[in-house]
Amino acid sequence: MNNRICPSEEILSEYLSGGLTPGERAGVEKHLAGCPGCRKLLAEAHDVLKRPDIREIGHSAFRWVRKDHWLIGSVLTLACSFLCPRYFLQFLVASLLMGAKWIIDSKTTKMLIMIQEAWKSGDKEKTDKILSRFTPDK
Repeated sequence: MNNRICPSEEILSEYLSGGLTPGERAGVEKHLAGCPGCRKLLAEAHDVLKRPDIREIGHSAFRWVRKDHWLIGSVLTLACSFLCPRYFLQFLVASLLMGAKWIIDSKTTKMLIMIQEAWKSGDKEKTDKILSRFTPDK
């Protein structure tokens, strides 16, 4: 690859992001047609950009744990109840309590309670407004 005729890495980066003018883009594409070194560099840069970010994966896992921490605790204490038979009843009660807390804290449960209270009060407009916002978790 000859640096005098090959586009710089900044230009190739702009090409990937779509930041070049149509004329510049055509020039880069013409060069790429005849330069295997730049095509390889561009392919590697494309792969790096499309690779999932490890930090984002960690953040999404952390959000999931924070969202369902009561469920995770319930499952772990249920497993402990079988692993430590001496404390079976204590772990089982803890598992049931955490499971109940998970159910009570869930978004759907809160929404259903709001709908039931609006329905009991007889306020059809408020009930319809709540129902229009209801989208079940997938």
